[in-house]
Amino acid sequence: MKKLFLVLCVALFGMSSAFAQKGEKAAGINLNFGTTASSVGLGAKFQYGITDAIRIEPSLTYYFGGSGMFDISANAHYLFNVAPKINVYPLAGIGFDMCRYETVEWDDAIEGVLTGEEADTKHETDACFKFNFGGGVEYDVMDNIAVGLELRYEVITGGYSQFVVGLGAKYKF
Repeated sequence: MKKLFLVLCVALFGMSSAFAQKGEKAAGINLNFGTTASSVGLGAKFQYGITDAIRIEPSLTYYFGGSGMFDISANAHYLFNVAPKINVYPLAGIGFDMCRYETVEWDDAIEGVLTGEEADTKHETDACFKFNFGGGVEYDVMDNIAVGLELRYEVITGGYSQFVVGLGAKYKF
C-alpha cells in the first residue's frame, strides 16, 4: 500500500511539472468599464498557462466613483491562435464583488416631497457572488508584451449584473 501511494505521488508530481512547462505566466493591468458600476475600474491580473491552449486568470478590479465596486474574479480562457500574433478566447469564471450603494429615505415621503425637505441618505454594502461569461482578443506587440480587448457579462447576485468592456496590457515571463 505504501509503494502504491508513493508511485501515485510521484506520478502526480510529474504531471504537475509537465503542465507548468507547457504554458506561460503573465502579469498585467486592465482598464474596465462596467455598466452597473457606471464608472471606470482599474485592475491587476495574473495569468498561468495550464497548457498551451488553456489558462487561468485571477484578477482584482476596483471601480471608482459612487459605486465603489471591488471585484475579485478567477476566469478560465481557451486560446485559439487565429494568426501568428493574435489569439482569441472564450472565457468563463466565478467571482466575488463588494457593491456599495446609497438608499434615500424620508421620515414622511409625501411631506418630504411637498416641503422640499432633504432626504436621509444611507450608504450600504452588499457582498455578492458572480459568474462571468465572455471572450477576448489579444495581440502580441513584442515577444513578451501583449495588449487586448475583453468583453464579458457578469451575472451578479443581488441584481447587480453588468456588461464589462476591458482594455489591458500584460508582460509575459
